[in-house]
Amino acid sequence: MYLYFDYSPLGALRWYVKVSRKGRRIGIREEYGTQAFDAAYDAAVAALGGVMRKRRAEPDPLVQPERRYVQADRSQRGQTRYYVQLRNGLPKIRIIAEFNSKEFNDECDAAIIEQIALYGDATDHVNAQKQRNEPRGELPTEPPKPHTLRWYWTLYKQSDHWLGDLSVGHEGLSDSTRRQRTGLIESLLPENGEKPFAVLTRNAIRAEMKARTPSQAGNLLSALRGMIRWMIDEGHLEEDDDPAIGLKSGKAKASRETGGFLPWTDDDMARYRAKWPLGTEARLMFDILHYTFLRLGDAHRFGPPHLRQIVRQMAVRIATEKSQGNTTVTVPVHPQFAESLQAARAAGIIGAEVFTGKRLRGRVLPMNKKGWAAKFKKYAVLAGVNEPKKSCHGVRKARAEVAAYADCTESQMMAMFGWTDPKMPAHYIAQANREKLGITGMEKVVAFDQSQSLDDFMRLPDANSTGTSGANKVVTLRSNSRKKTL
Repeated sequence: MYLYFDYSPLGALRWYVKVSRKGRRIGIREEYGTQAFDAAYDAAVAALGGVMRKRRAEPDPLVQPERRYVQADRSQRGQTRYYVQLRNGLPKIRIIAEFNSKEFNDECDAAIIEQIALYGDATDHVNAQKQRNEPRGELPTEPPKPHTLRWYWTLYKQSDHWLGDLSVGHEGLSDSTRRQRTGLIESLLPENGEKPFAVLTRNAIRAEMKARTPSQAGNLLSALRGMIRWMIDEGHLEEDDDPAIGLKSGKAKASRETGGFLPWTDDDMARYRAKWPLGTEARLMFDILHYTFLRLGDAHRFGPPHLRQIVRQMAVRIATEKSQGNTTVTVPVHPQFAESLQAARAAGIIGAEVFTGKRLRGRVLPMNKKGWAAKFKKYAVLAGVNEPKKSCHGVRKARAEVAAYADCTESQMMAMFGWTDPKMPAHYIAQANREKLGITGMEKVVAFDQSQSLDDFMRLPDANSTGTSGANKVVTLRSNSRKKTL
């Protein structure tokens, strides 16, 4: 701890010992790394009155607390710090008390309750614990044996089905799909990777699907079917021996029941606009989603190059990421979106390549779509729109509902939203027409009820009138108007 070095005017390396900043120092002439050097060092420390200390060493591994919202990190000086943070991007609350003491837990409880009150949703609980994923076994480093499951998986990742080759009619898989399928299939390899492919029977796949949620089971089945299709095309497997034949997942039904991403309501949009006025980055991100109807994969890279003048009118034109550039969306610039762009340009927050992104040294640089979505979610949570399934795609779904209520045709919605399958606009149009029919049907029922009111038939006659009433022309029987005699 007290050992230093410098160089002489002639460039020679010199070692010396110093125990205080301004105190004297003692030079060491022995060769570094020898026993004589260590003995001279110990003698110099003792002569200067220093206390022998341990050598510098790496601190112990940082252990994260089990509580869901309590995090630990380490400062530059090696100090372990604890804090409460509900989600990434939200404020942090430092916990001062000693770790695992009663005061520490009380501080955590108070901080978590405060954060849930400000930014929480239905999934948050003060005593929630972190979800721990079981560690997945390591895959062997040596090449796989032929005809094993890992061998087929290795060849599949090198095939045209995976990488793509348009000369043979294969577009390949996107990066996100590759990452998803890699995680799904490689979860099967630690136990079954070195076994023949025949181990992947229909019952084995069904058992793996039962161990997952309906959505994960559907993704696993899709990943396996992709590899099996490649095996059939390459002659590694007969089509009748496909183990995935007849298997179904509940992903579609679960998606219908949950509704997927939740569309934003008018109240959500009003809260967001009230929190983030024109001229802020948060408002510009929202307006891009709201007025261009773009998916996240297109919104995060949307910028000035995607604005074009078409027939003397400014329009948004962008080749969609989902279609790999094969589908182009062209929609005129909404008047309110033009106002938002003008306010953002006046505030100096628009970039040259992208409208919104990561600001670095005065420049706005592009972000990946995951980071862009996380930033937008942070702005939404701070505005009070903090439901778990309300994200970027929820704004797009809300605008699709508006287009359907505005009597847009299927072709118009497909052009505006970049869809290639007419089932998507048909879904929104059918939902809007169903509600419109319900509204108009109730209006007819109300009109019929008002025209057939029973009050005119049940009104009692006047006490002084007999026969035909002059006011309402109601005929009464004479026997009903006679006075009863005792």
